[in-house]
Amino acid sequence: MMSKNARVLAYTSLAHFANDGVFLIYPLLIVYYSVEEKISLVFLGSLAIIYTVLSGILSPFIGDFADKSDKDPELLAGGIGLEALAIVFFSLAFLDRTLAAPLITVGVVLLGSGQAFYHPLGGAMLSRTFGRGAGRALGLNGAMGSVGRSVMPSVISLLLLYLGDVLGLTTFFAYMAVVSVLIYFGVKDLRRGGQQQVRKTTEKLERGFYKFLLILGALVFLRSMFITGTATFLGEFEYQIYLSKTLAGIFLTVGFAGSIVGQPVFGWLTERLGGRTSFALSSVMSVLFFALFLSSVRNLYLSATAYTLFTFAAYTGFPVLLGYVSQVFPKSFFTVANSYIWGVGNTIGGAAGTALVTALLGLHFTILEAFYLLFALALVSTVLTPLIPKRV
Repeated sequence: MMSKNARVLAYTSLAHFANDGVFLIYPLLIVYYSVEEKISLVFLGSLAIIYTVLSGILSPFIGDFADKSDKDPELLAGGIGLEALAIVFFSLAFLDRTLAAPLITVGVVLLGSGQAFYHPLGGAMLSRTFGRGAGRALGLNGAMGSVGRSVMPSVISLLLLYLGDVLGLTTFFAYMAVVSVLIYFGVKDLRRGGQQQVRKTTEKLERGFYKFLLILGALVFLRSMFITGTATFLGEFEYQIYLSKTLAGIFLTVGFAGSIVGQPVFGWLTERLGGRTSFALSSVMSVLFFALFLSSVRNLYLSATAYTLFTFAAYTGFPVLLGYVSQVFPKSFFTVANSYIWGVGNTIGGAAGTALVTALLGLHFTILEAFYLLFALALVSTVLTPLIPKRV
């Protein structure tokens, strides 16, 4: 029988794999809806931004409710369940073209809502369970999320290819529904274990915590604009250089492999060096490696190596940011603090970065020029890192 620590790590890792595995399902389905259902790319693209922003806006409300209610297992499984339900509506959109737009809209709302649950909840559960050893647990857990994000788009593509649009998505829904049930029964008896970890309605934080949250959240917002805005258009950027869709896909696969290794490493560093130092280190390394990437875009091997090193340092937010929060905040505020840093700073910041690049392209900027502008935002975020209070 598994120990409590092993059980929490196993089932939250399964949840992270499933949650991040559907993160790219809507961008993938945009291709099918635009080609097969003849739905406007402008409409589909607008829903993509709404889906991301909705996830970020809902996250603090879910985090606040979680800290007051002690219903982490129900909320964790419920978030995956909402994502599973979204896939049902995505599949129904292929059955009736006249109803496709409203069905896709409902699916996007459900998917965005479901995406608001995992990161603040999973991070808080691991931090409470592992205490001082949470950094390594968050890193291993984050690596599973990276694997899900890398692998599942290919799995979904194969399901659609061999089973068809509706049956393929229905099969994927069944998988997600089973995962949701497994997660609930795997952690249903894991409660917070003490009233000091369940926040009372009247319990408030001192002013210094809000200052910390505001400064770190603002820096994460700028950094996420840079990371997500460049990642969203990286495939198109590589295609324009090498004129090969296959090569662009290989570049993305190789490039994002760095994040799978980086998360456990930076989780360990967060334990050893502290969240503030690890955040600064990952920011500086991200800027340096992206600068190398920008200077070598015509050299396939050097640019792919530079981007892999970039994702090694940049895609470490889960163990670094949520590990940092657990080192600063009381346990009864873990989830809601996570939700502001991850939901508002990371998620909405990423949506803002994507929207900025989209707007610049509409003004006839090149993708490379947009990348340089986002790189400037990353430099600002890195330079301002010393503003984060050393003590709260």
